[in-house]
Amino acid sequence: MSRFSEKGYYVRENAAIYLTPDMDRTAKWFEEVMGWYSNIVERDSNSRGQYGVVFDIPPEVEATHLAPFTGFQMFAGEPGGGEISFMQVQGIESLYEHVTKSGWDKITPVEVQFWGGKVCRVTTIDGYVIRIFE
Repeated sequence: MSRFSEKGYYVRENAAIYLTPDMDRTAKWFEEVMGWYSNIVERDSNSRGQYGVVFDIPPEVEATHLAPFTGFQMFAGEPGGGEISFMQVQGIESLYEHVTKSGWDKITPVEVQFWGGKVCRVTTIDGYVIRIFE
């Protein structure tokens, strides 16, 4: 504990950076496919999103900071692809069902891992992979 207290800081939240060329399209995808919420905070003079967030809890709850931020910070830019997150959920089968019922087929079936957890992967509209586990 002495090393922790000597450091003088701790991490309160951690959010992956999500680059997208079309923030409105990406926010809509997270809302419709994942069932999340979005907020595009900053727009340029042409009304294109420059900064925003997507998260899984209602904005009223997120704004209270009663729970850590569990979404993505979105910035305007070209997506780099690849895995962007290793996200723990409760109810992975329900997540899988929600995504597939939305019509999105870029999700792998839920698989039990050698360590006892369950994992699936969702490929987003921008080509990122979110690895989800329970």
